[in-house]
Amino acid sequence: MKRGRAYEEARKLGERYPVAYSEADRRVVLERFDFPPGWDPQFSKLRYELPDTYPRDMPTVYVPSELSYEGKSPTHLLHGISPYGDSDWSKWCIEDHNVNWDPGSDTLVKLTTMMRASLANPYSDNPFAGGSA
Repeated sequence: MKRGRAYEEARKLGERYPVAYSEADRRVVLERFDFPPGWDPQFSKLRYELPDTYPRDMPTVYVPSELSYEGKSPTHLLHGISPYGDSDWSKWCIEDHNVNWDPGSDTLVKLTTMMRASLANPYSDNPFAGGSA
């Protein structure tokens, strides 16, 4: 069986993080993502839900619901929006950062780098302006 692009990208992420990949559920979970300073907890999971149209369309990103930044909840952390009613997760709205997903060059590895920049500047409308990603 030929493995798809998502599998290869999850395997590449596995070089840095413990990864749980489910082709059937179209899900990639970084089991121990190191969040930038200010986040509590600092080490937790990061979840990507892959649309059926991946890689044409960008994955949806979720973080643990209990996550907070300096004791607060940034506007990009959308409590109440969770995958399939799973209240343990909340959507992180990276789309608000004027991200233009390019299926020809963007990957789960690049999305993880973009998430790090976004999480390092959780109140910024465009944390990528300075070339952070």
